[in-house]
Amino acid sequence: MRDFCFVLFGATGDLAMRKIFPAIYEAYKKGLLCEKARFIATSRSAFDNETFLQELEAKAKIHNCNEKQWKEFTKKIHYLCIDLNQMQDFQALKEFLGDENEDLIIYFSISPEFFIKACENLASVSLNGSKVRIVLEKPLGVDLKSCQEINNQIAKHFKEEQIYRIDHYLGKQSVQNILFLRAYNLLFSSVWDKEHIDFVEISVFETLGVEARGEFYDNMGALRDMLQNHILQILSLVAMKIPQNLDANSIREAKLKLLQSLKPLDKKALQTQVIKAQYTAAKGCKGYLEESNIKAQSQTETFVAIKAEILDTNWLGVPFYLRTGKRMAHSFAHIVLHFKSKPNIKANKLIISLQPKNELCIKVQVKEALTSTQTQEQALVLNLDNQASMQPYESLILDAIKANASSFNHKEELEAAWQWLDPLLQTWHTSKLCYYPALSFGPKEAFELIENDGFGWYNGCFEL
Repeated sequence: MRDFCFVLFGATGDLAMRKIFPAIYEAYKKGLLCEKARFIATSRSAFDNETFLQELEAKAKIHNCNEKQWKEFTKKIHYLCIDLNQMQDFQALKEFLGDENEDLIIYFSISPEFFIKACENLASVSLNGSKVRIVLEKPLGVDLKSCQEINNQIAKHFKEEQIYRIDHYLGKQSVQNILFLRAYNLLFSSVWDKEHIDFVEISVFETLGVEARGEFYDNMGALRDMLQNHILQILSLVAMKIPQNLDANSIREAKLKLLQSLKPLDKKALQTQVIKAQYTAAKGCKGYLEESNIKAQSQTETFVAIKAEILDTNWLGVPFYLRTGKRMAHSFAHIVLHFKSKPNIKANKLIISLQPKNELCIKVQVKEALTSTQTQEQALVLNLDNQASMQPYESLILDAIKANASSFNHKEELEAAWQWLDPLLQTWHTSKLCYYPALSFGPKEAFELIENDGFGWYNGCFEL
């Protein structure tokens, strides 16, 4: 690993304190950072270095951390007060960095509305050279037009290979394992197609409501907040063609081709293949409209389900059912591949669990112990969790430091996802809004969506 300096914009924010600093500390504790690594924390807060480190101690320090290592780690951090709109502050950053022969990673843990101005100011003081990489947090836009605008403006100052658009789901070990599962196991790769798979479902459920994110969430909704990025990225990894080489460019090109092969949502599909819903008060939980900072009579969805189809010869006729929601009965994220069956023979299932467990489960039929002719379903479970596993932000930050872009989004991927959803977004505000009680499995219309095709959602042990 080359020597590097890591600059964090938005260092006093919630994400920085809860995720980014703890992730960097974990990497430091494991000896995964070079000895000369240094960190510059920046925000608009008028702190001196000591005051910032006190904030860090109070908000980011991991409970079970090694005190000696924590103190050694924080000695590498220096705080600068930077207003992203002020050119002179960027000049001060440039002077502080000096002429060290090191890579420069600049992490934008800030609102996307500041991305363009920050990039302009970085370029104005020549902090956009070949050794500079920028890491951008989502959301990048709210539709195709706004996404393209951000990408095009940033491209005036940074080359595509310098831009790392982060999606923390792509840092999950279970998500990264999807490619390895497919590429290195003939057992699965030989049946990963329309000839053997009946349908696929991808679900991401949260028991939490909008919490303190009301103002942000009410302008985004489940479609933009979860489905456009996390779920479509998972879909692309599940359905894309496996390239010969699992390098960054090959993986990103394969994902892009898959996203571009999604069947467009025409007028009929918008009416019959999409469910938009909002949670109501139940089981001691507030309804969405009662949450803080939510507009009166808001039509923002907290649940969305879509039946997607892929116009690729490998998947023609195989429906992909996507769903995500807040205030659901249980929190879980999984991918389920339902294999085809024969008369009187139950179908096998492959369940890739992303959370709360990181595991692989195959449902198979075996002989029932007390009969000579009956079968019963049993599960073959592989636990993929181990002590060496990294949390998503640790994994992705290390990849950015090492210039490994394989788990980051290319601009064309994001734009392809928005392009597929754009017809839906254009009528989204007038689309029918369904309702579901808090802490349930969603609206009845979502069950009808899949049951009308003769299938059913898999909710695993959570159904019991």
